[in-house]
Amino acid sequence: MTIRDDELLDEVPPMPPGVHLQATFCVPADHPVLAGHFPGAPLVPGVMLLVAVADAHTRATGRRSELVAVDDARFQAPLLPAQPARLHAACELDDASGEIVVAGEWLGTAGRLAVFRVRLRVQA
Repeated sequence: MTIRDDELLDEVPPMPPGVHLQATFCVPADHPVLAGHFPGAPLVPGVMLLVAVADAHTRATGRRSELVAVDDARFQAPLLPAQPARLHAACELDDASGEIVVAGEWLGTAGRLAVFRVRLRVQA
């Protein structure tokens, strides 16, 4: 059975446009991506945290969001399997491109995991 990435998100409250985005993310120890990242000492790939931002935006707004660009991403600590991460981010519309700019951080039990600025395209 394949686990969809959006199923790894918990606690995504509804969000009106332009408001703070929050979510909880946790990758179970048996998730298929962990088999090769890294054998014997698995870590959650950082890209999963960035894609989870789009998934959280989709769940919070009810409109399908897709990650289209990563303006900045700095990973500061590893996320281990079965450890929760909390998303805190601000969203704003880029009038020129029509994309949603999301800037924020992922926090783990021991502190900051990553800071980022990504762009999302929302389906009509």
